[in-house]
Amino acid sequence: MTTTDDLDTITERWPTLHEAAGTRTVTTWPPAMGITRLMSEEERQEQAAERADTNPDAPGPRPTPVDVDVLDVMATIETGLVTTADWLAERVQRPAFRATTGRGWSDDVHRQVVLLAAKDSADPRRWRFTGQRDAPTAAEWLSLRLRDQPGPFRALDEGERQAVEEVARMSAELLRRTLGEARRKEAVPHPCPQPCGGQLVVEGGDGAPPIVRCEDCGRTWTEPSSGAA
Repeated sequence: MTTTDDLDTITERWPTLHEAAGTRTVTTWPPAMGITRLMSEEERQEQAAERADTNPDAPGPRPTPVDVDVLDVMATIETGLVTTADWLAERVQRPAFRATTGRGWSDDVHRQVVLLAAKDSADPRRWRFTGQRDAPTAAEWLSLRLRDQPGPFRALDEGERQAVEEVARMSAELLRRTLGEARRKEAVPHPCPQPCGGQLVVEGGDGAPPIVRCEDCGRTWTEPSSGAA
């Protein structure tokens, strides 16, 4: 996947991230799967108490319907992209042409120069340091710069290109993980039940069925199919 693909993903999937922020859902990572059989009785009781606390029918105040974690992710992505666009525009964007003549509008040359300066300043291809400065706008503008699209800009040097690529990669990865579209791996705080007693890890989070794998003996466990007898 290319950097422009990462930036296009942010532009296209941003509305979905907005929707995810609007409804708070109770999810856990890593998924429990059969790992609960490896827990002590005390750990199972603690997990049951936690589920009771998040039950929407339980008495007491309920969590806000807004998913604060998703909002934090959105703020992180947006800050990174907008800051990068500000930084890049300061380096590669040509300053708008300015009319310096003091002659009046009756002077044809003066009038043409002023109109040319106004048109150059209002060029929609320019990055704006005020106004609409959100993640999709920044992602689209950065994508066009990587594609060397024409405008009041110079070409990016290798260091500038690499800086944009790194921010785009990290932002897209964070977005995909938040939407459950990126595969994740995390250690499980229980030893392998096989004689090796090795480290267990759970992998998933990208829509594919999660698996638990022992990093020592290599044995794997998967969640039984819901259609199994």
